[in-house]
Amino acid sequence: MSSYQRAASAYGQAAQTLAPTQQIVRLYEGALRRIKEARTAIEAGRINDRSSAVAKATAIIEGLQSCLDLAQGGEIAANLDRLYSHIGFRLQAINLQDDVRICDELIACLEPMHRAWSQVGDAGEVAPGRPLGTAPSEGGASASGGLQI
Repeated sequence: MSSYQRAASAYGQAAQTLAPTQQIVRLYEGALRRIKEARTAIEAGRINDRSSAVAKATAIIEGLQSCLDLAQGGEIAANLDRLYSHIGFRLQAINLQDDVRICDELIACLEPMHRAWSQVGDAGEVAPGRPLGTAPSEGGASASGGLQI
């Protein structure tokens, strides 16, 4: 089983057992971990490790962005979409410029988002399988069965 297949399997299991906000918190944790790995790899001159960490962080951010419901999410979803696009561009800049300052910039951007989502989960969890921002009578899993924000 490839690493992609293992990740997809783990995501599928998490989607079935974790509430949506907890899934988002875990994705932010993964993105932060990968950006920190990229930073460490830059400092050590390990180009392949940096590229791998950036690719993994990019996949996580793209995953978060793909879950946005721009039709129902209003201004918040639109702002998150722009933020995730910016983060994606800056992640690519890490590979182009080999600069730890970009990693630091992204960590500083994502850590408050991670804390905010953690607080949302702590304040009152959304039921598993119901898209964030929908009332219990509106909800249900998305057509793809995945997380929606």
